[in-house]
Amino acid sequence: MVKGIYHSAAALIANQHHLEVVSNNLANANTAGFKEERVSFHETLNSVEIPRHPVTAGEKFVRLESDPSQADAQGTMNETDNPLDVAIIGEGYFTVETPAGVAYTRDGRFQLNAQGELVTNSGYRVLSEGGSVSFPEGNLKIGPAGELFITDPDTPTQRVLDRLKVVAFSDPSALGPWQGGLLVSKQEPQSIQNPRLAVGYYEGSNVNPVSQMVDMIMLARLYEASSKSIQTQDGTLGKAVNDVGRVS
Repeated sequence: MVKGIYHSAAALIANQHHLEVVSNNLANANTAGFKEERVSFHETLNSVEIPRHPVTAGEKFVRLESDPSQADAQGTMNETDNPLDVAIIGEGYFTVETPAGVAYTRDGRFQLNAQGELVTNSGYRVLSEGGSVSFPEGNLKIGPAGELFITDPDTPTQRVLDRLKVVAFSDPSALGPWQGGLLVSKQEPQSIQNPRLAVGYYEGSNVNPVSQMVDMIMLARLYEASSKSIQTQDGTLGKAVNDVGRVS
């Protein structure tokens, strides 16, 4: 009986975590560059810290552990005709500099600040292979492989000054959310030498709101079922303790 309550409680906790993930996906359905988060669970037979009891002593209970991941599907491509908007095609993340250190994003809606630096919508500097680069206003052009072209003010010719730093991770699940839609990771990324970029576009979210709503309804029902299961087993246990063996 007690074992059944713990199993139902494990399912309850797993459903709650899954609901939080789905809710976060729905909240970011319109966030540029956002990748849908997914979570799967696997059962682990594990000794659980339970108060010593003759019934539960030495028992092993199933624990559900989550395996977070991101959906690899490309987000929607939104055309803007802004030469500083770029979308990554396939794998990769742009690298940006924040007060807390280096962060990563798929949101390629860039602009030039007053100092002529390429920055994100939040004002964080976008990093190139050579670090942070300043450009004369109006003279910057981004190429389809991340090239940063600059036009000589005295001649109409262009030259490659640097290249956007686009990186990939061997284990994308190591990426975690920071703030403003940025991601951080303790894992060292690998530079992508020839990234594929769509200039004049930005990548939207790859979240499918309809499927997420369906998942939310299903999970809410599972959560309710697990909760009722615990209540039923608790009530049965209470009767067993209080009524069984009572001498009339």
